[in-house]
Formats: sequence, structure tokens, C-alpha cells
Amino acid sequence: KPYWEVFPRGSGPLSGCKNAIMGLCNNTEEEVSVGERQFFSTSYAVRDDQGKLLYSLHILKNISEQLQAETALRESKDQLSAILNNAPTVVYLKDLEGRYLFVNHLFEQLFHVTDKALRGKRDHDIFPAGLADAFHENDLKVLAAGQSIEFEEIAPQDDGHHTYISLKFPLCYLSGEAYATCGISTDITERKKAEAHLVRLNRMYRTISHCNQTLVRANDELELCRAMCQCLMEYGGYHGVCVMYATTSAAQAIPMGWAGFSDEEARFLVEVAHRKAEEIDSEYGVTNQPVVKHDLSQEDPVFAEVGTRLGLASVAVLPLKMKNILLGVLWIGSETVAEFDEETLQLLMEIAGDLAFGIDNLRARAERLNILEKLEHSLDHAVTAIAATVEMRDPYTAGHQRRVAKLAAAIAVEMGLPPDQIEGLRMAGVVHDIGKIHVPAEILANPSKLTQAEFEIIKTHPQAGYEILKGIDFPWPVADIVRQHHEKLDGSGYPNGLSGESILLEARILTVADVVEAMASHRPYRPGFGIFPSLQEISRNKGKIYDHRVTEACLRLFLEKNYEI
Repeated sequence: KPYWEVFPRGSGPLSGCKNAIMGLCNNTEEEVSVGERQFFSTSYAVRDDQGKLLYSLHILKNISEQLQAETALRESKDQLSAILNNAPTVVYLKDLEGRYLFVNHLFEQLFHVTDKALRGKRDHDIFPAGLADAFHENDLKVLAAGQSIEFEEIAPQDDGHHTYISLKFPLCYLSGEAYATCGISTDITERKKAEAHLVRLNRMYRTISHCNQTLVRANDELELCRAMCQCLMEYGGYHGVCVMYATTSAAQAIPMGWAGFSDEEARFLVEVAHRKAEEIDSEYGVTNQPVVKHDLSQEDPVFAEVGTRLGLASVAVLPLKMKNILLGVLWIGSETVAEFDEETLQLLMEIAGDLAFGIDNLRARAERLNILEKLEHSLDHAVTAIAATVEMRDPYTAGHQRRVAKLAAAIAVEMGLPPDQIEGLRMAGVVHDIGKIHVPAEILANPSKLTQAEFEIIKTHPQAGYEILKGIDFPWPVADIVRQHHEKLDGSGYPNGLSGESILLEARILTVADVVEAMASHRPYRPGFGIFPSLQEISRNKGKIYDHRVTEACLRLFLEKNYEI
């Protein structure tokens, strides 16, 4: 049957066939709708050699699902394009031949080129040679690696600053085969700034820790200033540091320590301080605030010269202030522009405050030591005067106390005692017989053998010496040493019959020194025995009456080191 008997007039998918039958065309292709379904209609007119129409061939293909899939894919692509176009990163897609398939809006804005203009073109068709070569090199790296690569680079800007960019180049796959390369570029400048800031803070905290250790170890101002400069340069990472002391004005600044600068450069900084005296005096002498120059190339000629001659980009000049008194200034120079942000500056001010405290503390310590030295000299003179008074009453023992003190100190040195303990022993030796001031002069000067009663009076002099000395605030147990200097190891001594370790070590030393000197020297009632009988006495009673270690040290002095009384 003819089609018009099958399909209503003006309907049906066979209009192309009708055209072919009517001889209007040889073949037709068209999309037609039948209800909700879509068809692709192809009609052919078959003719003989004379051109007479023999029959027509009509093919219908249901393309409803295909069209739906294409629509879904197109919508998906549109959604993906929308997502990528709104992404905060630069994204592009190329085929394996390097031709652009897609770029997002940020790419268009960055390189001033549209997605439409790039489609199907390569880098060298669009971009300058240098940029095109860089893009092409990245593509080759991805293809050579056969996998995604990622790295960071710095992009200079027109204003002289730099932008940090994170670049990712993944391969795109379809059915397991690589078919395109993709570039994703992210501006990570703020992240890099945050990381650099964190690194700077960690470096500053580490520097503060090392500076505090320097403060504890320093013994004088010059050592402290030099060590702090070295610490700031080594751990703080600064190019150079200098400490200047103020006198009456900054024009008379004195360099006390520096690191990273030569002697000539340090003198140049002093010259700068002189040339900027008025500014520094006003900013430091009145406000005591730090002076920070973030870019020396943009400063006045004086500071610009500092940058040129010393290779610096920025400087911070911090006051060293203690108890409202300006001690000096701390110069810190960096090779980086804008190195001293607010937080870093606060930490450096803390270091400057610690340095000022250290200087003030060392000065106070030196003053205290000077006072103590004067007191020690005064005490020594007073004790010597007291000892001289005793010797005036007993001329036969003149110099005995001084010689005993000297020998006792030498024995203590031989034993390895600390200097402060040796000084206390020496002081006790100088006055160990001061109690004899209570002994009648006729007994002290008696050339004959003493009676028992007279000897009992003599035996009171250690206790009498203790009573005289106990009221004096010595930094050592001088009074106790004097009271015990006639005690014996076996308890046979006087005045209290002490024995063993209950006798002070200093008293045991003084006992040996007293015996050796007394036996070797002349007395009114006998001539001196000489040094060897004295040594025999202490050697024979070593460990019994006299302390073993003390006796050994005394013997070494005379027998090995030729000590002379």
C-alpha cells in the first residue's frame, strides 16, 4: 500500500521517502519526531540507467536514547565547565598533541586570551616564545614521567614583588589510555608568606633561647656584647649586628661588639650614628622607640649609603634602655627588604631588653665585687693589725703567725682545696695566737721551763682567741679554726679534746703548720730544732696525732718542692 494509505496526511516519518518518490531528490536525511520518540530518517531513490525511478528505500533509526545521552553529556560538560570556570585556580586541558581543549576563566584573565581563541591551537601559536617553551616543557615532563607531576615556582610581577605558584600536571585517562594533559595552577603566595612568617618566628624563638644562654655565661660587658652579636647573626640569620654604647649623645657612640661587619664597617656605622645624631637623639633620647628602615634604597642618602656599602636591604636600630637610662643602641641589618615585621620587631625588642639587663647586671656585679674586694682588704688589714699587737707583747714569736699562715695556705694548695677555703685558712693562721693577749707577758717571755700552772694558763689562749673573734662576721669559720688549732687527732689536744673528723679540716692543717714552724724556729727557752726534726715529728705521728693527708702534703712541700719557711 502507498504510505498515504497507512499514515494520516501530513504526518509520519516518511516525508523524505515521499520526496524521493516524487523525484524531488535522490536521497534525504532528517530527524523526525513520533510522539516522544526521535528518529533519524534516511531516504534513497533507486533509478535505472535512464533515470527512471524504480523504487525508494527508507531507513529509520531510533535515536531517542542517543539524544538523551548526548543531552546529558552536554549538560555534564556544561556543569563541569561551570565548576572549572568558578574554581579559584587556573585550569587548562590539552590533547596529547598539545592542542588546547579547554581553559577556564582565570586562565583567560591571566593570559588575556579566550577559550574560544585557544581551542585547537598549540602554545607556540598563541604565546611568546619563552612562555610557550615553558608550557611545552611542562607537557613533555608529564608525558615522559607517564604520571602526574607537581612543583612550585616563583612568578615575578610588574611591581617588583613575586607570586608563588603551585603547579600540578595530571594525565587524563579514557578507557585506561592517556588522552590529554591538564594543568592546574594555584596562587600560594599567602600560604608561602604564612610559612615564611612561621619559620621566622621559630628562628627568633631559637635565637632568644641562645641569647639567654649567652647572658648567663657572660663575665664582662665586652664579652657579652660580642657574643650577643654573634648569636643574632648565627641563629637569627641576619647579615650583620653591632652594639654601640651611648655616652653624652649618639654623636659619641662607642662600638662595643659586632658580627658580620668588618672593623672598618663597624666604624662606618659609628660615623652614621654621628651623622644621624640629631635624629637618633630625638627618637631614642626622648621616645626610646626603635627605628626601622624597611627598604634602604628608598631612604634618605645617609641610610641609602648604609645599604649600598654594607649590602643591606633593611635595618632595625633598637634602644638599649635600663631604668629609664639609655645605655646604647643595637643595630641589626638584613639583606631582605621588609625583614622586620611587627611581631619580629617585638621579639627583637625583647632581646634588646635582655641585653640591656645583662649589661646593667654585669655592672652591678662588678660594683659589688669591687666593694667586697675593698672589704676584704680592710678586713685583712684589721686582722694583720690585731696580729701585730700580739707580736708586740711576745717579741720572741714575732712573725710566727705570718709564717704559719703562709705554710698552712701552701699545704691547702697542695691538697687541692678551693681558693675561698684557702683564704679563710690563711686568715685564721694570721690570728691563730691572738688569744695570747690574755696571757701575762712574763709567762710569754719566760726563758725557763714553764710550770704546770703556767702551762695551764698558756692552754687557755685558743678559747680566748675564739671569744675575741666570734663577734666578727667573717665569711669563713675563723673563730672555730683558731679554737681548734691545738686539738689532736687522737683527742689528746686542747681546749675541748676533739678527735678525728670532728676537728675542722682547716684546723688540722693549721695544727701541722704550727708544729713544723714552732719546732724549726728559735724560742727564748730553747734553740730551733731545724726543719728535718720537725718533719720527723709529724711523720712519726702521722695518722695518730696529725691528719694523714695533711702530713703527706706538708712532707711533699719540703722534700719534693723545696719549700722554705
